[in-house]
Amino acid sequence: MTAQTILMKFTMKTKINYWLLLFTIVFQSFIGLAQENKSNGWTQFRGAERAGVSTESLSHIDFSKSQPELVWKKTIGSGFSEITVTEGIVYTMISEIVDSITGYEYLAAFSEETGEEIWRTKVDSIYFDEDGWGDGARATPCIDEKYIFTLSGHGKLTANLKKDGSFVWQHDFKKEFGSTTPRWGFASSPLIVNGNVIMEVGGTEERAFMAFNKVNGDIVWSSSVGPSSHDSPLLANIEGQEQIVFANGRTLYSLLPEGDTLWTYSMPFGGATAIPVFIPPNKLFLSAVRNPGFFIVKVENNKATELLKGVSMKNDFSSCIYHDGYIYGFHVAAVRCISAETGEVKWTKRGYGKGSLILVDDKLIILSDKGKLVVADASPDAYKENCSIQAIDGKSWTAPSFYNGKVYVRNLTEMASYKLID
Repeated sequence: MTAQTILMKFTMKTKINYWLLLFTIVFQSFIGLAQENKSNGWTQFRGAERAGVSTESLSHIDFSKSQPELVWKKTIGSGFSEITVTEGIVYTMISEIVDSITGYEYLAAFSEETGEEIWRTKVDSIYFDEDGWGDGARATPCIDEKYIFTLSGHGKLTANLKKDGSFVWQHDFKKEFGSTTPRWGFASSPLIVNGNVIMEVGGTEERAFMAFNKVNGDIVWSSSVGPSSHDSPLLANIEGQEQIVFANGRTLYSLLPEGDTLWTYSMPFGGATAIPVFIPPNKLFLSAVRNPGFFIVKVENNKATELLKGVSMKNDFSSCIYHDGYIYGFHVAAVRCISAETGEVKWTKRGYGKGSLILVDDKLIILSDKGKLVVADASPDAYKENCSIQAIDGKSWTAPSFYNGKVYVRNLTEMASYKLID
């Protein structure tokens, strides 16, 4: 073997080792970042992936010997926003009614440990619901490293600093973009993608969906024609492509983060309130409380094709969750499990009214519409309750949140934190 051949082999081996080392570093960094993003809190509507799912472990808890323990309970003003939490601080939207025609909506911060209010900042006048279902904000705050983004019941999108609630920028959807207030107020929760705040705006002149620079509020793009509704956008990675999915009117839209439309699908019903549910790797589930009750589409080559539809799951306003081949959710006023392949009903449990649920590990965390908190198995075999307590009293239409071993719940007058202990 010549010296030149030896040198070439050595050089090639060095290059291979270099690229293997680089790949390992990048891969580990990616995994570390992914884990960090997974564990930094319940920072937006329905949690990290907007799927109503927490990956925290509950395997160490023996629920036959343990009940959720109250950490704190606090009186707050009316509203339906979920409770978001990160870095020891709890954030949500609350309200204060001055008289029968006057009041205000606030973004407020509280101590995760004690529930003590740290600050509040006014974002709009209060939305009064003419049907008496409940006043105040409907949408859930979205948190990033520096900012919090909120949408008021009257349709004002506001950016505030996370550290103290200081005002940064605001857009009035009705005045600026010609949006019309939905039947029960603006309810679409903000979504952050690539440094932009993505919103369903329902504006005129092809401004159904819009993206705003998160730092200064500048309009980045606008797209499509459609009304303001009560649904929220979903971010999903389908066929290796990040897609922003909107269910608006009777159309299901998929947009690239840059605003270009990838595909649309004509839905068999309109007026969905429950957010689309992503079924990896390339399916979407959508449900509404009417016939047909749900459908599932498969997305291939930027085209959505119906796989299944049926009436075994009819979501009113509470969104479903997907877990290991099954859909769990509230079928009108009953908790139900159906097959994501066939739509077959596996079990039904009544008695919780029009409540809501999330998934933590392999457990369903269920909140009834009267404030009963339940932990049950996420299994298609049968409904099996592990424990239950009366966590909060009164109309409880907001889904629970979960972070750092604690469940957060709210009704129209109070919010509470419960620790799941062994």
